Amino acid sequence: MPALDVLYQEQPKQISAFLYRSTFGTVSEDITFIEQAGVSRWFEDQYELSPSLHLPIVQRVTKQLNLKKTNSQVRIGTWLQHAITAPDQLRQRMAYALSQHFVVSSVGVGGRHEDLSAYYDLLVTHALGNYRDLLKAVTLNPIMGRYLTLRGSRKENLEDNTFPDENYAREVMQLFTIGLWEITDKGKPKLDDTGNPIATYNQDDVENMARALTGWNGGDLYQPMQAQEQFHDTDEKYILGHSLPAGQTAEQDLDSVVDILFHHKNTPAFFAIAMIKRFVMSNPRSGYIKRVSNAFKDNGHGVRGDLKATLYAVLADPDVTKQLGDTGNQGKRSRKYHFGLITEPLIVATNLARALKMKPAGDYWNNWIHALDDFGQAPLSADTVFNFYMPDDAPRGLIEDHDLTSPEASLLTTHQMRMIHNQVYAMIKSYRSNKPNRWTYDAVKLMELHTSPEAYVEYVDKELMGGIMSSTVRQRILTIFDSIGVEDGLRRVESTLYAAFTAPEFFTQEALK
Repeated sequence: MPALDVLYQEQPKQISAFLYRSTFGTVSEDITFIEQAGVSRWFEDQYELSPSLHLPIVQRVTKQLNLKKTNSQVRIGTWLQHAITAPDQLRQRMAYALSQHFVVSSVGVGGRHEDLSAYYDLLVTHALGNYRDLLKAVTLNPIMGRYLTLRGSRKENLEDNTFPDENYAREVMQLFTIGLWEITDKGKPKLDDTGNPIATYNQDDVENMARALTGWNGGDLYQPMQAQEQFHDTDEKYILGHSLPAGQTAEQDLDSVVDILFHHKNTPAFFAIAMIKRFVMSNPRSGYIKRVSNAFKDNGHGVRGDLKATLYAVLADPDVTKQLGDTGNQGKRSRKYHFGLITEPLIVATNLARALKMKPAGDYWNNWIHALDDFGQAPLSADTVFNFYMPDDAPRGLIEDHDLTSPEASLLTTHQMRMIHNQVYAMIKSYRSNKPNRWTYDAVKLMELHTSPEAYVEYVDKELMGGIMSSTVRQRILTIFDSIGVEDGLRRVESTLYAAFTAPEFFTQEALK
């Protein structure tokens, strides 16, 4: 039996922690499967599942509602449906992480919600494939072409005073592949002789890459942009120390660009840091980054860019399974080993919905929770190409003073926390709802148990929270039972669930002991 499976068998709570990291919420069925078959088998089974796609459902519901075109309610409702109910949870969770890396947003492309669903399906399809294939597909996607204005970019025309569009060329380097500064495999900045960080690219690289990416246009929901050779710059280009010979077609130049970025020495560590921050912790140690970077560079079979192997390395690294405060591989205690992260508000919503096994009260999923307004997030709806937050965001105070980061904290303003808590309570109360645009769940078991507080707490902990409830929250729930009489069962259930699902352990991913 793999060592990782042995660890999870010896520490059952870690199974729930693993599922909270790798899916949109822990459910008892997955816990039971891992207890019996092991986390490695679960991972492989998830990989084998067919991708659950969004666009077919989006189009069906749009037609069902007699809408002239898909709106955000249908698109986001479909996303929530998949996040909450799709069997391929690992793939869906990876696609969401990728959507925050290869950002496209409704802010900037108008009401093209079918196009956005098609782009998300591209991420779902490639989520556990190869990074190079994903990068090329993202580059040629027509909605990305609109969002970062590569679509229709043409070679220089001095008579018209027009030049190739540099937007995508810049962002594909800065945000998608290599970052602004050269880094080691451990994620540490490389410094020049004067002690300053070394830039990965300069303006000449941007201009030459923009030239290399000219001549792409068209495309639709199902097809990538197509080359228009008459608008492609066929002169020689120099990009990041590589020469692209004159006379290459648009496709050849594109493949050259993708290969340069794919094989760049920065890409493995840059992508490793991004994925670790999305799945596990905001402040990873250098050894953790290097191990994930190495998995990106070689999946064990000589293949570079294997996203399945990279994600497994992210989720199964020794730094993930160690308890908070454990020593590192060399036996040295690290001041920077700060496990965990704040759970993104949108994932708090899906965690709650999956725990309660929520379903639509009608015959389709609607964005009843108003994800963007109430939780501050919605898929493919970030304000800028930099995502909902910057990867190095740090709230003022203790975190900033200790040179740490907590990107998700930037979403948690006082106003947003009030909105989140209000909507959490609305979700808890929704078991009484029969409005077709809302969600509901079965509270019968909870109502049966509320007269037996200890049994009730045990059920909520194991069946709804995956066993992560702290003794503090347990006591808080028992105190609520003492303050509300048995004659008011509804209020007992609502109040205790609210206490459980607004507890710190439900809003953070921490090391479990």
